[in-house]
Amino acid sequence: MKKAFTLIEMLVVIVIISVAALIIVPVVTNNINSSKNNVYNNLINKILVSSTDWAVENTDKLPKENETINITLGTLQSNGYISTSLLNPKTDNLFPSDMIIKISYIKSNKNNPKLKYGKYDGNYAFEVDVNSGHEIKDITSDYTIIELGLSDNEVDNIVYKDNEGNDISLKEYNIQYVTNNVNVEKINTSKTGIYYVYYSDNKGKNNFNRVFNVTDTEIPEIIFPDDDIVSTSVSSFDLYNNVICNDNSGSCNLKIIEGEDEFYTALQNKETGNFVVKYEGVDPTGNKVTKKRVIEIQ
Repeated sequence: MKKAFTLIEMLVVIVIISVAALIIVPVVTNNINSSKNNVYNNLINKILVSSTDWAVENTDKLPKENETINITLGTLQSNGYISTSLLNPKTDNLFPSDMIIKISYIKSNKNNPKLKYGKYDGNYAFEVDVNSGHEIKDITSDYTIIELGLSDNEVDNIVYKDNEGNDISLKEYNIQYVTNNVNVEKINTSKTGIYYVYYSDNKGKNNFNRVFNVTDTEIPEIIFPDDDIVSTSVSSFDLYNNVICNDNSGSCNLKIIEGEDEFYTALQNKETGNFVVKYEGVDPTGNKVTKKRVIEIQ
């Protein structure tokens, strides 16, 4: 007959297992976290690379000296520069389409501080604001970006498709729209929001669902008038007159951020020369653009 373990022997075994767990668990946890960080950093790098690809094809929208513009991940996704299904390994949610990538003009990339989530490319610095945007938590459904301000017909062309991109008709399917846990009649593209759309065929057999993110990825546009020459004989001049800020949201907050006081002081003192006035346009979702206007007083 075999001798049973004594209480002391069992306690020794338990202590050994506990000590081993204390050593092994942190190591395994650190390895998992390290792996997630590596995947995360690789995805951030992909976003940065796609941002530089966007910049190459949109040189007219790039910032000038001492300027910064913001684009969103949705801009890159909706224009085919990067996948719409980027999963954040740290949260297991999709990277938000309204996550901001800052693009700044720099004279030189030498001796500049290292960017934690960014890179330098020529005269530009690209940096991902990893804390911006709103994550999508439902990743079980097909996820599609819809640009703010799209017409109903354009939305229908996107919505009336199955998960594989095949056209469907309302004769074949019942469609239910839900946003903020409320049933609605359709997707409203006049404001941003997340819509869960549930499809079921008339037989109740072929059911699926999709997620639509109505978001604003377009940068506002500032348009200056042609009257950039002012005579010293005039007593006043409105720097906002006929300056237009267009945005697909229908709203754009326009303001002057540099050069206004210098211009009006020069005009009052009848000084001649070229004066630079810098404008900033911001839409309701925070997309921003800056643009310089050169006005000559003669």
